[in-house]
Amino acid sequence: MPDVMEFKPGDYRFIVSPGGPFSAGVAAMPGFGLRRVRFLHPIPMADGFAFIKRHLGHEGRPVTALAACELRSPAAMTGEQFQKFNGEYLKTLHDWGCKAGEINPLARSNLAPITEIPNEAMFFAFTYTVPESGASGDFLISGKPEIRDGAPPAERIVGGRDVSLKGLEVKARFVMDAMRERVAALGCDWARVTAAQIYTVHDVRPLLDTVFAESSISQIGLAWYPAWPPVIGMEFEVDVRSVRAELVIAGR
Repeated sequence: MPDVMEFKPGDYRFIVSPGGPFSAGVAAMPGFGLRRVRFLHPIPMADGFAFIKRHLGHEGRPVTALAACELRSPAAMTGEQFQKFNGEYLKTLHDWGCKAGEINPLARSNLAPITEIPNEAMFFAFTYTVPESGASGDFLISGKPEIRDGAPPAERIVGGRDVSLKGLEVKARFVMDAMRERVAALGCDWARVTAAQIYTVHDVRPLLDTVFAESSISQIGLAWYPAWPPVIGMEFEVDVRSVRAELVIAGR
């Protein structure tokens, strides 16, 4: 079972991803809920951080209440490019105190759209904790592609380059198993999932009848984004959440 830590400045706990630029998922502490804000239109990352700081201040929340970021990139990146991007992304968060020692607690997803392609890194949405009497059980799981963490390079990508329907089903089942494991690690209830997001350029319609219906998420607001996962070589990524309040705000 993955290690779970409490991030007291943010009023949430998170699944530790040692050395990673983000955690595997977060859950609000008892007495706190999660609130998600999607920008009406994605805005540049620097502007997104500035908006988040102002928004949290208006809400009476510290910047450390930021629990998850959803990003958009111009294209899938090489491993080296991804590391460089993460270094820039983390500068602001670390300046805000959004870290637990050397561990990064926030959840994250990132993708590279194949339509309406941005010309720079953009913020799509963010999630933060808010005090709420009687609240418990809200969670958000980071985007997970079909990779085995810690596996040798030749075995790392589940299903390899097979993107046939059968290959995609193998990838999807692996990713959905990981989603369930992460929700369980946080001590949360899968039945409370309120939305799921799929990031792939491949047709996932046939998987609705099998993988996603079996997971009881095919009719709760499943969103498919035609996009590549953030690193070259990955084909399929999913995240899930249980968030009690969601807003859409024009960031400009």
